[in-house]
Amino acid sequence: MAGRSRTVISNFDLKRRGVKIGYIGCVVTAVALAIFMIYPLIWVFMGALKTPKEVYEIPPRLLPDQANWANFVTAWRAFSFPRFTLNTFILFAGIVLFKFPITCMAAYAFSFLRLPAKRGLLLAFMVTLMVPGMAYMIPSYLILHRLPLFHVNLLNTYWAFWLPAGADAFAILLLKGFFDGTPRGIIEAARIDGASEVGILSQIVLPLSKPILATLFILNFMGTWRDFLWPYIVLRDSSRWTIMIALYNYVFQSRILTPNIQLAGMMLATIPPIAIFLAFQRYILEGVTFSGLKG
Repeated sequence: MAGRSRTVISNFDLKRRGVKIGYIGCVVTAVALAIFMIYPLIWVFMGALKTPKEVYEIPPRLLPDQANWANFVTAWRAFSFPRFTLNTFILFAGIVLFKFPITCMAAYAFSFLRLPAKRGLLLAFMVTLMVPGMAYMIPSYLILHRLPLFHVNLLNTYWAFWLPAGADAFAILLLKGFFDGTPRGIIEAARIDGASEVGILSQIVLPLSKPILATLFILNFMGTWRDFLWPYIVLRDSSRWTIMIALYNYVFQSRILTPNIQLAGMMLATIPPIAIFLAFQRYILEGVTFSGLKG
């Protein structure tokens, strides 16, 4: 039977005592860090199965006397999860529809077209990444309160998130870095055959860029799902709240729900991000592998 191959250390290298000790140390460290990172999630899950009395026990116990699965049903109804989850997905869908076409075309232009002052534009995009996000909030709020030229108030609407989504310097630079690895010969051959730039982007570049698109998809979903401060400032109408705003108001602002129901609500809120990550994990790994091969 053939030995299992490793991407970093081969079986031959593991025969050396120093390498084997270092490899075991890395594995132990990785396992310890994984346990350290996942323990809070386990604690929340176990707390969601407890009674209110068990949650307040001193010293605290990890395992409940009896699993109360009905707490999740109560939290599902108390937090109005279907409505707020739908709001979050609607917000995310609009961001994707506005962001992906614009950023992909911009990244394609930087990678394959001759643009005047291309380096200066790239430097300008990089400079915007150095400015803290908090510094944009007041100017963004004032702009959205009275949109220039149109004089429309976009506050308390999803358009306050959708319209600025295309101006994402990080997404443009991330896509450009991946597009730069596309063989130039394929692009030139397509141009000789009469393909338009839009056709090259949609039929050649994007199909080859599924790993980076999936990575960007996950990053944007995670950002939309966990974003709290900016939606809390913009969306004042409770009918448009995202899941994070609802969690904040029901957990920290309301004293009606018991702590075990609050923990159950927090646990339910972690399920969609985990599911999305697992669904697109293969593409992320392909992106890492492909990037390594290009290097």
